[in-house]
Amino acid sequence: MAGAGGARGWAVLAVTTVLLGGCGASGTASDADREATTTSAADAATTEAERDEPTTTVEEGRGDDIPDEPEAPAGPTSDLVTVRDPVNDAFTVAVPDGWDNLVYSTVDGQVHREVVSSVSPDGATVLFLSDPKIPSYWNPDQADSITEQFAEWSTSMDLAYYDAAPSYFQTYVDEKFGQLADFAFEGIEENTTTEQSLQRAADDAGVQFLAIDAVDVRFSFTDDEGVRNEALVIGTTLDSGPFWQADVVGLATAGRADDYLDMLSAMARSKQTNPDFIALQDQRHQQTMALIAQRTEEMTRQHEANMAWIQDSANAHQQRMASIWAANDASVASFYDRMASSDVSHRSFLNYINDERTVQTTDGQRFQVDDSYQRYWVNPTTGEYAGGDVGFGESQLRDLGLDPGSYQEVEIVPG
Repeated sequence: MAGAGGARGWAVLAVTTVLLGGCGASGTASDADREATTTSAADAATTEAERDEPTTTVEEGRGDDIPDEPEAPAGPTSDLVTVRDPVNDAFTVAVPDGWDNLVYSTVDGQVHREVVSSVSPDGATVLFLSDPKIPSYWNPDQADSITEQFAEWSTSMDLAYYDAAPSYFQTYVDEKFGQLADFAFEGIEENTTTEQSLQRAADDAGVQFLAIDAVDVRFSFTDDEGVRNEALVIGTTLDSGPFWQADVVGLATAGRADDYLDMLSAMARSKQTNPDFIALQDQRHQQTMALIAQRTEEMTRQHEANMAWIQDSANAHQQRMASIWAANDASVASFYDRMASSDVSHRSFLNYINDERTVQTTDGQRFQVDDSYQRYWVNPTTGEYAGGDVGFGESQLRDLGLDPGSYQEVEIVPG
């Protein structure tokens, strides 16, 4: 990244691609020459000033009890239906017809993730594309003061040296899924087919990478119903020098993981980013550059500048959950209704994928909430919830302008 007086500033290369290789799966890359940039959207909880105060936010949740109904057994299917991202209209994707599908995007300036989760009608299989909380990465040796501050405040960027896929995703799987019941790491192997596909896509787009790495990671666990599951994560890392990124797709099933690779591949290949969304992102980039220039001049008053950056932003997790519910899409509501029911065998696995938690009121009503907090209070009538750190309580609810009498503290459902 150029310094404050540099020309490119925050503009960095980001390749959006989901590729599957080996085990009969394959994919194609898209938008390989797209430029992306981060914004001043920052996570206030990471600053020293905010650490001294309880972290709070207000978000909308959903938790309708779902009656027990028998589900027909489900296996792999080629019957896919194309749906559009209801949150930002950022992309379309083909998902299994009749499955519970969650499709949405997260946006932090020009950095965005296109996230898909699909659950089979019998609840025995989960397919997913991308992880909403994998950050973008910047090489610390090439970071200027603005980059360093953004990485400190924001959940969407980290300063880190390139970590090739074998090492990155072995750590990722252990940290992301290692708390699942009876978790067992089965093995990791290079996915040369995906690497070759990525290289061809980069060559076609005229993009050069210092390294392209892909792996298959296999593990197993016991789901919430006590059934042993096979899981597969396919991860890629791309190193462009100063900037690098990681992406992931995967599945878990009570059956054979390899039986669903064709489905996962078809979903990944179908994903198409909306050109109008990219044009809007380019416009946001120009606005971001202007904001950075303004903030750079304010750096002489460091504390005031820091607080201004924070005030300009909202926590990425708050934006994500609020925007999902604001979409009011039938498939989104169905997905979360399903996740809030009491008999979903893959709830824990899905919560780990989407970085969410299931919470429960004293009368058994369940809600899906972002996993960023330690304590949660829910208004059972409206579904609105507030979250914060261990010091979050009734006084913090009042500080947010909420009536503590309308809220009750909820328990986090284990898993």
